Amino acid sequence: MELDINEQDPEDMDLMDVVLEYDDIVSAISILEKRREELRNRILNALAEKDIDVLRIGNVEVKRQKVEWKLWRINRLKPYLMKKDLWDIVESVDRKTLSRLIDKGILTEEELKGTYDVETRYSLHVSRV
Repeated sequence: MELDINEQDPEDMDLMDVVLEYDDIVSAISILEKRREELRNRILNALAEKDIDVLRIGNVEVKRQKVEWKLWRINRLKPYLMKKDLWDIVESVDRKTLSRLIDKGILTEEELKGTYDVETRYSLHVSRV
């Protein structure tokens, strides 16, 4: 895939050219994101099969990092938070807000047990070494 990026200032370009280049870039990003996801899945599958978390090929290193992802059950969580007068802070199931409330000790993991399921996910980090 080849993308010709015009390095001219968009203010100096004809609006039609700006729109057409923008469309090209949006399309290219979509294609690249899809391809990245395919490659990411292949790498994660290979690391899982080999039961390793770090792979170095030449000067490129990929690291697989395990992350426990909480899948909040709103039908259990909301009544509990309303009882503690915390629902107005959360307003919807927001992982970051809930994590901050746990980090600050306002809520505990123990008292929230049963309000979420845990799904194991992996992030992939790439660096040049």
